[in-house]
Amino acid sequence: MPLAAVILAFSSAIIHALWNVMLKRVKDLDASAAGVFAVALVLSGAAIPFLPGKVFPSAGALLWGIAAGTCEGCYFVGLVRSLERANLSWSYSWMRGSSIAFIWPVSVLLMAEPFHWISLISVLVVCAGLAFLGSSSDHRRASGALVWAICTGVFIAGFNLFYKLSLSSGAQPLALFSLSMAVGLPIQTTVRIRRDGLAAFRFWPEHPWLVLAAGFLCTLGFTLFLVALAMTGAAAVTTIRNTSVAFAMVFSLALGERPSLRQWTGAALVTMGALGLGWN
Repeated sequence: MPLAAVILAFSSAIIHALWNVMLKRVKDLDASAAGVFAVALVLSGAAIPFLPGKVFPSAGALLWGIAAGTCEGCYFVGLVRSLERANLSWSYSWMRGSSIAFIWPVSVLLMAEPFHWISLISVLVVCAGLAFLGSSSDHRRASGALVWAICTGVFIAGFNLFYKLSLSSGAQPLALFSLSMAVGLPIQTTVRIRRDGLAAFRFWPEHPWLVLAAGFLCTLGFTLFLVALAMTGAAAVTTIRNTSVAFAMVFSLALGERPSLRQWTGAALVTMGALGLGWN
């Protein structure tokens, strides 16, 4: 795996964990998540006129991008529902861990991504670490937390695979992200209105400056991730990016969460496994 892709994926993981922790600090998760989407859409869309060449040179690049955006919209719905039902470290571990289990078979069998014995050991180490993180029994969880977390993992795997297919068809990374946000935001908004009704719908988040900062970080993190994804296989980049679980656990200290020894062990295993994938 190219060193540049490893560095970009790790950087994206840190940034992704940071803005997720920022989102967890607010009470109105739905409005704030929509705000992050909207900021990311504006920022990435504003950059499109300055991008060289065609942003979507083929119909395949555009269609795969729309599919990725659909999964992104569903992902944000699942992310909010998961964070509403469980704390950050637990829900984040299950989301990211399940996405690894879903993406590797598809990427290797259908997209011919290389898979060696070091890759296998590294993935198993990452999964073991996520199991340590996610199996902690010292946190309260509302009904349906696990179902939402695993469903979110499916959407994570989906948009990663569709992103890779779109990039392989020639899509420009930042334009692809902008398209994804444009497709995902209406999905998230529609789900919010159907659940809470138009009367209860909030267009303005309670902490606009925090949401603005989170939206900027979301744009930066996803752009780095897509550039890394264009360099190598989807499963390897996604697994390394899922080290954001460990970073999110560290950042969750600022929220007053106190990870256990089991969780610290899990974070170490996740990081070691991701480094193994990068070295391979």
